Amino acid sequence: SDRSDPWIVGTVCLLVLVGFVFVLDTTYFLSQNRHGDAYRMVTTHGVSVALGGLIMWGLSRLRTDRLEAISGRLLLLATASLLLPWLPGLGVCANGACRWVSLGPVNFQPAELVKITFVIYLASALARKSEKLADPRYGVFPTVAVMVPAGLFLLLQPDFGTAALVAVLGVALMFLAGVPVRQLFLLGLPLVAGLVVLIKEAPYRAKRLLCFMDTSLDPSGACYQLIQSYRAFGSGQLTGIGVGSSRMKAGMKDGLLPEAHTDFVFSVIGEEAGVFGAALVLLAFCVLAYRGFRVAHRHPDSFGQMLAAGITLALISQVLLNIGVVLGLLP
Repeated sequence: SDRSDPWIVGTVCLLVLVGFVFVLDTTYFLSQNRHGDAYRMVTTHGVSVALGGLIMWGLSRLRTDRLEAISGRLLLLATASLLLPWLPGLGVCANGACRWVSLGPVNFQPAELVKITFVIYLASALARKSEKLADPRYGVFPTVAVMVPAGLFLLLQPDFGTAALVAVLGVALMFLAGVPVRQLFLLGLPLVAGLVVLIKEAPYRAKRLLCFMDTSLDPSGACYQLIQSYRAFGSGQLTGIGVGSSRMKAGMKDGLLPEAHTDFVFSVIGEEAGVFGAALVLLAFCVLAYRGFRVAHRHPDSFGQMLAAGITLALISQVLLNIGVVLGLLP
């Protein structure tokens, strides 16, 4: 069917609305202090949402066979775009990372293109070779050959989280396509070895890993963010203290939670809406996951099946990664 899934559209609209509420909530005072305009950051968020909506509508009109035909070129362009943040006058750096490109009123992160184009390309490649995937020359090796360049560019930014997400998506899609589990297990060994090397070369990563195990090791340094996240989320208890009443976000009485408007917004949701509100947000993503995999299961061709499953995995993996870190369930 060419009709959109009403559950997916409705749930996305609901999550966008919740996003607007908490972006405004967490940026009102911060935006006033930084820019002299309390609504500037939420307006920028609105522009991003509008652009995203247009892209979503455009892609929904594109036939899957046409998308499959240009999948390789899309991934190549997206990988090349990872170099843009290093161009003088174009790239934007913050907190020691150069991941963004300035596009007038909004900053664009090329890594977001890599996520979706990687899924599109891999879905196409694995669907075409479905009968040969038992041979690593057609499954594991080509996938790794695509993952490595993108992963290296991401690590140079540095963007460890997206690099890890690309690796997870690669392994998950190969599993869904029918690559033998033994081969995936053997692939996991060099990935784990690479993770160990990355942790040793960047002391702050080792500190974060230690904080995951025991936040008392460095409460005013590497563990500070996680401790404040616990404080914010825990203070909401079951029903929350009320939307707009957070004491932990920037500009409020305590203002002790860094990045409350970006990476740690789920902590503010837990503080203001409580466990019940946070659970409703999680339920919305569960609905998206179920309907996304339902689309994948019902799609008539293998590329469409892999594409729908891959996009769903990309979204849900990122949600679980973010929430897991915020709640201290993941390092």
